[in-house]
Parts: sequence; structure tokens; C-alpha cells
Amino acid sequence: MIVSEDNKQSKKLGIFAIWAIGVGMVISGESFGWNLGWAITGPLWFFVPVAVAALMYFGLVQTLIELACVYPDATGPHTYVEKAFNKKWGSFIGLAILFEFLFATPAIASSLGEYLGFLMNDLSLSPWISTLFLLCFSIVNLFEMHIGVRFLILLTLLAILELFMYQGSVFTAFELQNLSNSNVGSLDLQSFVQAIPYAMWLFLAIEGISLMTNAVDRKNFRKVIGRGYNLAFFTLLILAVLVLVLAAGGIDWNSPESLGLLKENHPMPASMALILGKDHFLVQVFTFIGLFGLIASLQGIAFAATKQLEPLLPSIKDNLVSKRVVASTIVFVISLAAIWTSQTGFLIEVSVFGAVCMYFAVSSSLLVLRKRNNILAARVNVKNTAYSHDNFNGIFSSFNAWVAVIISLICIGSFAYLQFQAFIIFIICSLGYVFLIRRK
Repeated sequence: MIVSEDNKQSKKLGIFAIWAIGVGMVISGESFGWNLGWAITGPLWFFVPVAVAALMYFGLVQTLIELACVYPDATGPHTYVEKAFNKKWGSFIGLAILFEFLFATPAIASSLGEYLGFLMNDLSLSPWISTLFLLCFSIVNLFEMHIGVRFLILLTLLAILELFMYQGSVFTAFELQNLSNSNVGSLDLQSFVQAIPYAMWLFLAIEGISLMTNAVDRKNFRKVIGRGYNLAFFTLLILAVLVLVLAAGGIDWNSPESLGLLKENHPMPASMALILGKDHFLVQVFTFIGLFGLIASLQGIAFAATKQLEPLLPSIKDNLVSKRVVASTIVFVISLAAIWTSQTGFLIEVSVFGAVCMYFAVSSSLLVLRKRNNILAARVNVKNTAYSHDNFNGIFSSFNAWVAVIISLICIGSFAYLQFQAFIIFIICSLGYVFLIRRK
């Protein structure tokens, strides 16, 4: 979910708000996607790519904390890339971020449609429901509607309540034997490469906090940013582990019905139905509450895709049609086509690819900026408090950045292997746009 606040307001964002933004933007990833990873490696071995993804995101979070402190007025991750390299590469990463949000939009919409289809006991209505929500938010985004931080906190708390409800409901059925003997999938190099995008989906978009750092209170800036980022990351990590462990351990994998879970876009209510029975009242309540997190994430990510696309469009001479209308229409059309023609797994893979391109560039930027630090003496004054790269432990900082660089580079290679044609199209179109069309 994307939150927008007027930076001129006297009330700035604190630790709790930063935590809510980080968790709120990501938490829909706990609702679906991980079951597609299960289908490849099995529930137990899926923890290997999850551990690798968590390690990369920890390094990324530490990198973003440092960059946010040194450059608190940055408007997004592309700003760091511009400072380290140049505006053209910043524009390239802007396109990668657009890919992330543009393809995450139909992925979340598809899951939302299936949640409601499951609740209505008619999954054939799912794509129509997804289309309706997409149309609704495409119209809403024309008016640049902002969602307040308090509303974000409420939705985040509801989503966490949903996850705790799920965990408590399936806990009584947990058996260690179910977790270790699922007889689904296996782990080797190829299955690891195929499963890593779905492991990253559990943490995707935590970097959205970087869109809001210029609205953070300058007093105790490093403390607010550091604690907010880290609390959000560890909250998501704990919730992800609990969901994966309890869901896998609560399902009887010897039942033929359990294998259908590996293809669903609504694995949480579907797994609860397998454990408790579909007509159990907790399944219905859980599915209803789960809609709030998905709806909030869909609105926010669709808005982010629209905002990211808008400045990339050429100038429009017709005063009757604004860039916002064109951008919102393009996002709607692409998302609509994706919902009706693409598998959710493909959408997740493309979204993750856009994200890891940005992760690689941002982490590389920190390494470059730290190397330049002694020459440039980069220093930002924030209410009598100076932050520079020298204020951070050089060994710890560089180690985390290298971890994020290496793992994100592996993920880029994985996507090129899984979706080679999409990879080539993205590279050609992006470089062509940045270096030919957007020369100025």
C-alpha cells in the first residue's frame, strides 16, 4: 500500500508509522504466492529460498537505512542511483520499479478476485471481480486520492489480526510429520532458481518506505528510520515463518484435495477449509477480513504504478486529457490483459524481476557512494545533526550491500533463465527508452 502525506504538515512520521508503511505494503504477500513455491520445492525445502531471500532483504534494509539518513530528501530509490551513477541509469531503474508495481497490480487483483469468489462459492466469477476492482481503482486514482497514515495503520493491524487468526485456527491440527513428509517437490539447483521469486514475494515492496523518508521527523531521524525499517522487516519475517510452518504442518498431504492448494490464488482460506472444513465460521470470517489487506494493497500499488508511469509519458497537448488519465488507462488495460491471459506465477516473476533490478542498482549505489565519500565529503545537515557514510560502520555496511548485490544478481539471472523472452524485451525496451527516447 502506498501512503501519501503532505510534507508541509507539522506532524511527521514516527517509528510506528514507518513500521506500518513497511508491513502494510508487503503483507498481502503472505496471502498468496508462497504455495506456488511449495509446488516446486515442497513445503519443507521452500525454507531454503526463503532464507536466501530474507538474507538479501536484511542487507537491502540496512543499505536503505544508510542511504535514507545520508539523503533524507530522496523521493525514491531511483534518486540514490542518480547520485551514484547518472540520470539515465536512474531513469532505467525507474522503469524497473514501474515493472514491479505494474505487474504486482494484476497479481494482487487476481488473488482478490479469488478470495471473493471463494467466499461466494463461485470461483468462475473471480476474473470478473478482479476486473471490477481494477476499474474502480483506476477511476479513483484519477483524483490522486491519498490514504492517511492512520488508515494505513488500521489496515495493517487488521491484516496482522487476520494472520494471527489463521495461525491460531490451524495450530491445533499441526503435526511435524505433515511438515517433513509432504511428498511434494524437491530441492536442487533448478528448483531453487524456480522457487526464489515466490520466496521474495513474501518481502516484496518493503522498499516502499523509501518513498516516504522525506516525510519523517528530522529529530532522531536515524533512530526513526532504523527502527521503523528493522521492525517492519522482522515483523514480516516472523509472520512469514509462522504462516509457512503452521500451514504446512496442519495439512494432511496424503489427501488428494491437498494438492489442489498448490495451484490456488487463495491458499490461506483454501488451507483453512482443508483443515477446519469449508463451512466453518472461522473460514468465512477469515476470508472476509483478508479482503481488507488485499484491497488496500491493490489500491496502493495501482496508484504507485500510475504515478511511476505518469512522468515517463511524453507531453500531451490536448488539455482535455491529462497524463494521469493516460497513465491510469494504460495501467488498467495492461492489468486487465494480464488477469485474463496470464498466470499469477508469471506476474509474480515479472514483478520480482523489476524489484531485484532496483535492489541490485541501489546496493551497488551505496558501494559507489561510500567509495566516493572521502572525495565528495557528502554530508547532509538535518536540524543540527549531520549524517554521512562515515557515521555507519564501514565493514557492516559494505558487507550488507555486497550480500544484496550478489543475491539480487543471482535473482536477475534466475529470471533470465525462467522468462528469457520477457527478459530480453525488458532490457531492449528499457535501454532504448532511456538512451534514445529520453536523451534529455
